[in-house]
Amino acid sequence: MGLQACPDCGHRISDRAMFCVQCGCPLGPEQANHPQAIQNASSAATEDIAIQQTDLRAFSSSRLPLFPVATHKFIVLSICTLGIYELYWCYQNWKRIKAASGQRLRPFWRAFFAPLWGFSLFRRIRALAVSSGVPINWSSNTLAVFYFFLNMAWRLPGPWWLISLGTLIPMIPIQQAAQRVNERFAAPNTDWKNDKYSTANVVIIVLGGLFVVMAVIGSFIPE
Repeated sequence: MGLQACPDCGHRISDRAMFCVQCGCPLGPEQANHPQAIQNASSAATEDIAIQQTDLRAFSSSRLPLFPVATHKFIVLSICTLGIYELYWCYQNWKRIKAASGQRLRPFWRAFFAPLWGFSLFRRIRALAVSSGVPINWSSNTLAVFYFFLNMAWRLPGPWWLISLGTLIPMIPIQQAAQRVNERFAAPNTDWKNDKYSTANVVIIVLGGLFVVMAVIGSFIPE
């Protein structure tokens, strides 16, 4: 398998690809040698080839490409667990990406170091969305940078650490794109959206919510 350059962004990808994983531009044989593409071409990353090799046709309604969860549930659980649910979400998505790509990934550690691996995860979800026909109007790298620095905000003194509670903000567009990708593969009239709260979810929300409220109030109480 060889490589070709995207005529729009210059990104190098598989010559079998029908679209650019970076910008979504449709590709064809006549575009591979486009002068602008050759001029802007950069070295290809290994994971880009892996994305191209991911066979979306292998998925079915019983095995959705990405982890399904409703946006409201993602937001509530992320806040009430101080971001722990975000790591769980990353872990579940890495598991599915590993199964689809056949790569020897370690989902647990990629989720554990989510602020660093967010760049790769967000790019992969964007590529899956584009290949599934889901319109995307955000930059995966920009959201990943935003996510990284928000995660570092917990080290700030006093009430400023509360900024780190916003780590879910750059993840919301990614999560919504993942849901739209899953919608393409879900069987009609099936309950796949994961939009209901289980008993365990309710317990986490109540206990975690109280802890978050006390932590926020405590941050404004002088020592």
